Amino acid sequence: MSKIKDALEKAKRMRGLSAPFLLIDDGTAAKNEEVSQRTHTKIVDYDKDAVVRHNIATLTADPYRVSERFKLFKTQILTKTQIEGDRTILITSCTDGEGKTFTAINLAVMFAREVDQTVLVVDVNLKNPGILPAFGIDSREGLTDYLLHNKPLAEILICPGVEKLTILPAGNSIQRSAEMLGSLKMQRLIAEMKSRYHDRYIFFDGPSILTSVDALVLSKYIDRTLLVVEAGKVSPTQLSKSINLIGEDKILGTVLNKGTPA
Repeated sequence: MSKIKDALEKAKRMRGLSAPFLLIDDGTAAKNEEVSQRTHTKIVDYDKDAVVRHNIATLTADPYRVSERFKLFKTQILTKTQIEGDRTILITSCTDGEGKTFTAINLAVMFAREVDQTVLVVDVNLKNPGILPAFGIDSREGLTDYLLHNKPLAEILICPGVEKLTILPAGNSIQRSAEMLGSLKMQRLIAEMKSRYHDRYIFFDGPSILTSVDALVLSKYIDRTLLVVEAGKVSPTQLSKSINLIGEDKILGTVLNKGTPA
């Protein structure tokens, strides 16, 4: 893990990035939350067992160890984004299985609970969607239906039983995902999301940088990018290549994750 930390610290010095956040899964049990209903959004409460299996620590009974780190993370993000008005954030990683979905969901829940703004999570991992499974919600419709078949967004959005949090699922898995995510229709959707809701943070859970071109395509149209790095898995060379591909001006920060997959 020391080599990765050294690489992150070097990137910080060279590019002015924030110090990495160390996230540790505490594996605690789930907690039943009371939520308020929202109009025009389908409400499907999350499954308590599913959030435990997928390490959604901010929805568990005793999430202190992890949630305190996400509180700090949230404060750092607010400080960096509010000045420039950045509201769209892509969460990705160097390779698969480093914890980007874990980070995206826990961060979104923390923002929804503790910030005045509302939160939208968009699953843009069109080949391997992960957001709804982590909540234990079954739905086959999502972003792909909007992009390919003009399905109205109002019929796709889901409130997972967390107040001020909305999900735009990926929908059915497709192979030509880069073409869809780079389309003019997707670009317009991202622009509309940002311009219409000035009080909303939008987190995009994307595929990894080094295994798919999709995240790189998306990063061009999304304000900032968070890079999740699993300690002991990613080499300094892979980390440096990922940062260079995204572009230093797009990097919001790095998250050093200790062995929490997804």
